[in-house]
Amino acid sequence: MRIYFSGIGGVGIGPLAEIALDAGYSVYGSDREPSVMTRSLQNRGVNISFDQSGDFLQTEHKKSPFDWFVYTSALPDNHPELTLAKQLGIKTGKRDELIAKIISDKNLKLIAIAGTHGKTTTTGMLVWAFHQLNIPVSYSIGSTIQFGPSGRFDKDSQFFVYECDEFDKNFLHFYPWLSIITSIDYDHPDTYPSKIDYTNAFGQFINQSKHCIMYKDDFDNLNIKDTVLDLIDKNEHKNKINS
Repeated sequence: MRIYFSGIGGVGIGPLAEIALDAGYSVYGSDREPSVMTRSLQNRGVNISFDQSGDFLQTEHKKSPFDWFVYTSALPDNHPELTLAKQLGIKTGKRDELIAKIISDKNLKLIAIAGTHGKTTTTGMLVWAFHQLNIPVSYSIGSTIQFGPSGRFDKDSQFFVYECDEFDKNFLHFYPWLSIITSIDYDHPDTYPSKIDYTNAFGQFINQSKHCIMYKDDFDNLNIKDTVLDLIDKNEHKNKINS
């Protein structure tokens, strides 16, 4: 599969490009300017253009058609590359859609970390734990870490640990084997006009999960069904810490 990443040097798209490369896909991309991420990808043989007019996309597509054009929510609808990709009939999708496909193609169990606060830290801690236990793991984290790249595909892994973002309802692309909900506090009013809309989205995400771990306080106001839940009582947790 040939994939074109627009904004390939970004903190979200760059690690995804690394994952796709590790998984055996052909990776191309563009960005406005060079960065540590683009140089790292170029060192691995990825062809990257710093002209986002669409010329590079069209030239490479003529050589061999792209299967996917991947972009972030920050890319405007009238962006030249996005407009051209649609005209060329290339499948367009945001990063979470491609992650979901990779997980499906490689038959991995998704461990999704979601919540208003603490996603990055929790995801990093879980990936670190896998490393300490010498268990192969594929993952994507929305930040840099000290013990490896921000995104990695391991061909020997059974699990994919992913930081799932509720912004733009991105996390609803996934059906996790296990979801870990760190917290639910109303956020992103541009996506969710009311608190009910926000909590309903989390309710849907949890119902899409086979198993879930979350705080009992956050669970009480949600309409949840058909999901095995492990609930953590915040007060009980605090008492254990203080004792």
